[in-house]
Amino acid sequence: MSLSQRRERLLALAGYLCLSAAVFGHGALTHLQGAVVGFGPQSAYYGRDQSAYVWFLDWGARALTHLENPLSSGAIFAPHGYNLAWAASIQGPSLVMAPVTLLAGPVASFNLLAIAAPATAAWTAYLLCRALVAGGPWPAIAGGLLFGFSTYETVEMVNHLNLALVALVPLAALLAVRRVAGTIPRWAFISGLAVVLVAQLWTSTEVLASMVMFGTLAFLLAALAAGPCRRRAVLRTAGEALAAMALAAVLGGPFLYHAFRYPDPVQGISGAGSGIDVANLLTPTRVTWLAGIPGLSSRAAALQGNLTEQTAYLGVPALVLLAAAAWSFRRRTAGAALAAFVVITLVASFGSHLIERGHRTALGLPWAVVGHLPLLRFATPGRFVVYVWLAVAVATAWWLAAGWPSGRPLRWALFAVMAASLAPNPLGVPWATRVDAPALMRSPQLVRYVRAGATVLALPFGVSGDSMFWQVQASFHFRLAGGYVSVSLPAEYRPAIHLIHALEGNSFSGSLTPRLCGFLRMTGSSVILLRDGRAGSWLRLLGPLGITPLRAGGFRVYPLAAAFAHGGACARG
Repeated sequence: MSLSQRRERLLALAGYLCLSAAVFGHGALTHLQGAVVGFGPQSAYYGRDQSAYVWFLDWGARALTHLENPLSSGAIFAPHGYNLAWAASIQGPSLVMAPVTLLAGPVASFNLLAIAAPATAAWTAYLLCRALVAGGPWPAIAGGLLFGFSTYETVEMVNHLNLALVALVPLAALLAVRRVAGTIPRWAFISGLAVVLVAQLWTSTEVLASMVMFGTLAFLLAALAAGPCRRRAVLRTAGEALAAMALAAVLGGPFLYHAFRYPDPVQGISGAGSGIDVANLLTPTRVTWLAGIPGLSSRAAALQGNLTEQTAYLGVPALVLLAAAAWSFRRRTAGAALAAFVVITLVASFGSHLIERGHRTALGLPWAVVGHLPLLRFATPGRFVVYVWLAVAVATAWWLAAGWPSGRPLRWALFAVMAASLAPNPLGVPWATRVDAPALMRSPQLVRYVRAGATVLALPFGVSGDSMFWQVQASFHFRLAGGYVSVSLPAEYRPAIHLIHALEGNSFSGSLTPRLCGFLRMTGSSVILLRDGRAGSWLRLLGPLGITPLRAGGFRVYPLAAAFAHGGACARG
């Protein structure tokens, strides 16, 4: 690689990083340790997913320094713990970022990783486009911009860091492209792709599963579209990709063993029905600046799912550009293969049934069958749009670089309109959320109320509270009865689901005291910490315990010894 090529690549990466910092990081960078990038899809949950990722980052660093298992934690969901191989635990990035976490803290580590996510995705997409598209760097830079700052990426930047970290997807495609072209040797392709797959396994198992599935589709379409000589190269590369997968399975053995040997907390969950809303293709949501136009916000409110699942906005300019690109390349088999990939992937993204403006129609789709296969049933098809966006990025770069020179200004003008219509909303949404940092968690007085290693029931429970932030701030001084690392509770907690609903601050009827006492006994909790100012029927729920709470550092503290003593509300009969 020449010096000019290195300079071009570094400048592209620097440009993407600056843009990501300006769009997504402008609020958090000024409070690097006191605020997190992103927000919640509903105001009641601002920062809650981020609290889980901050916890994962701190747990990864702690696992290294304390020689603990990064894939399992007994610090949450006491007394059984949680199998983190089945959570969105970003354990790979957590281990890589451990030096930053140990030096600057997990909140700063999260913010740097979040800002890097769209920039690195854009950069690897640029590298892929650069390998596929002849000519100067600008079409490839444009393609990278579309992928890294697509609606998919903007939406996932709200609070799904594991799904925003998709830089490995274009990188895997780049390795395959270079191998088909014969510019890298077999050993480099197999070992390189294996490393990419293992890294993706430790970042997001969901993305890995979909990457394998749509990578297989890409190989199939490429083989069908290629001529005899190129087809042999495609099939050879596909065979070597299988060898890379086998090597990745060996290298990723500890992760896979832990995932399948120990209890699976998400068993029984299926995401087959969680497809994109077809209306979202033309309807921007509030993470896109166009959503501020009168009338569009009301249309977005009718879409399927919450904000973090509305990833499919392409808009009229993008559809026009895609149609123009398809027409331009109609006589090229590669163009037909790319168009087929977009259509098939988009249909898969619709899920098991077509959804239109929040209404599930009776029209069944292929994913109704495919989505119930082993492992794939955990996937959320609406997130397959990331592969549509990668194809759009490649098609756009290809189209911008092709054609007569005299027609290129018009093409670039259409691209500019398209990019403007997809631009994230930098000021209309809160791209930074303050971390909940109650004084007690950092105070030496904590040991007066919670002994080291004790189990704490922190309220509000789970996703409705900030207990994951609190445990990190307390340097894992205590264990949690509960926590929030996944949408699914471990099997031991599921019988208490109605009680947990109340512990989250929701209304309830009747007396829950016997259930609460049983839950406290099962988890081994010795103290309840109730955060001040949080809505909930707390007096009705906790009052029957007969404990007068103490006030300390932003909490009402309920020592539970009296409740379990002879004559107490939770004493055994």
